[in-house]
Amino acid sequence: MKKSIISGASIIALAVAAPAFAQQAQSSDVDQVGDDNTTTVSQQGNEGVSDIDQDGNDNLVEVTQTEDPTGASLFNVAANKATIDQTGDNSRARIEQHSDNPGSNPGNEATITQNSEAPGGNTVPSGFSLNGRIIQSGSANISTITQNGNPNNSGGPGDDGSGSGVTARNDQTGSGNSSSITQNVFGDTADPYSDADVIQNGTNNDSTVQQRGSDARVLVTQSNDGNFSDVSQGANKEMEATVTQSGNRNISYVDQIARTVTASVTQSGDDNESYVTQGGQSRESDAIVSQGADNSFSDVDQTNTASLAMVDQISGTNLRSTINQSDGEGAEANVTQSGDTLTSTVMQTGDGQLANVDQSGFNNLSDISQDNGAGSGDNFASVIQSGENNMSYIVQSGTENSATVMQGNDGNLSNVDQTGTGNSATVMQNVASAPATSM
Repeated sequence: MKKSIISGASIIALAVAAPAFAQQAQSSDVDQVGDDNTTTVSQQGNEGVSDIDQDGNDNLVEVTQTEDPTGASLFNVAANKATIDQTGDNSRARIEQHSDNPGSNPGNEATITQNSEAPGGNTVPSGFSLNGRIIQSGSANISTITQNGNPNNSGGPGDDGSGSGVTARNDQTGSGNSSSITQNVFGDTADPYSDADVIQNGTNNDSTVQQRGSDARVLVTQSNDGNFSDVSQGANKEMEATVTQSGNRNISYVDQIARTVTASVTQSGDDNESYVTQGGQSRESDAIVSQGADNSFSDVDQTNTASLAMVDQISGTNLRSTINQSDGEGAEANVTQSGDTLTSTVMQTGDGQLANVDQSGFNNLSDISQDNGAGSGDNFASVIQSGENNMSYIVQSGTENSATVMQGNDGNLSNVDQTGTGNSATVMQNVASAPATSM
């Protein structure tokens, strides 16, 4: 069955000499070859353009572009544009664009490219063998979804390293937002499929998602203005990334390579930066970053199996946290910061480490280094600081080390260096002003 429904001026470009009618020009070009293709295009008002190419199998395309404003000078009117290119198998695509007249700006533009040609006899029980959806409302929005198929899933010569059981969705409301989703998924021919969902509501937000793994999930939600998110998932399985940006001018990078990893980034403050890297050996690791402060920085780098890193920058400004977990198992780091100009560094290389850092006040610094040393580890370190200009350094190497430091008031310095087995250290300085936080 082949079905094409075109609404609007014409299936070909409409040329009108009078400038007053040029705002109503529309164009739709549909080319269908083979199998059960279906096309539905509805265009109303101004310069909507739709270009659809389909080639084979159960493809379905729906394009709706609606805008009928009063017009603007110099033909700076809404110029919706939709391009869909599908090749083979169980593809689905939908573009719906609603544009308020942006005046001097161009209108919405959406591009979906899907191609999946599975080997003979291959089935897609999930029903998500390439599925794209873009919904835009506002002005000057740009959205791109690219999905590729998997010829043989062998992983060897002749395999393009992509898969079929994937779905992507872009929802945009506002102006100046940009979203790009690229899915080139290795070995994902059925359920569980890989999924990417980007929701943008605000102005000048930018999101990039790239997936190459199967059974992977990405959810990006951006509101307010000027946020940037980049999520990259490698050719592995069971990766999940969630990025929520509700502040302004925040930057988030999530890079997932290992299998069975989870990353969650929440940015509700302004001008924050977050970097999460989960390397090839970080299987079953979790990274959770929350930034409610302003002008703050967080870097979590995990190459250790079954690690947990939690960063909570509650309030204040100029907070910095760095967590590096590598070469071992059982590492866990929890960093909480609230105040101004606070710095925390946690380096974990070994077995069984646990580090808790709780910082408040002004211009305080905490540095914790834990490694395995000559034996297997039972290291523990906890630092709580309040006041101003306090510094704490903890170095642990070996087994059964334990250190607790609590500092209050101003200008304190603590340096704990533990090497060997069975060590324990407790340092308290001017604790009357330190936070009453249990350890």
